[in-house]
Amino acid sequence: MVFQSQSGYIFGGYSPYQWLSDKSWVQDDSLSSFLFSQTHDQIYPLKQEQKQYAICCNSGFGPAFGGGSDRYINSDFKSGNSKLGDSYEWNKQQKEAYNHLFGQDKPILECEIFELKFM
Repeated sequence: MVFQSQSGYIFGGYSPYQWLSDKSWVQDDSLSSFLFSQTHDQIYPLKQEQKQYAICCNSGFGPAFGGGSDRYINSDFKSGNSKLGDSYEWNKQQKEAYNHLFGQDKPILECEIFELKFM
């Protein structure tokens, strides 16, 4: 998933698991799920001790990464929040985690979601 905010920030996330609306939390034993910021040239890997909260699938809202909503997008795909550091690595020395990925409160200008299937 790749997003661009109204501030021009480009960010996203990856998980090897399918987003199925009938599930809630999806555990990633491979620890290959991650969040990223192209704007800040950083990758935020999933924490080993939080692997059971890699992604959250629920038909009532949009894509969510992390148990503490490290990156949450509302079902309207126009708003959401980001609280890095709960389930995905975050250097606490850096500035405020809430706007770090989006650059603002109402984040989404554009969204691209890709699914890769290997055959």
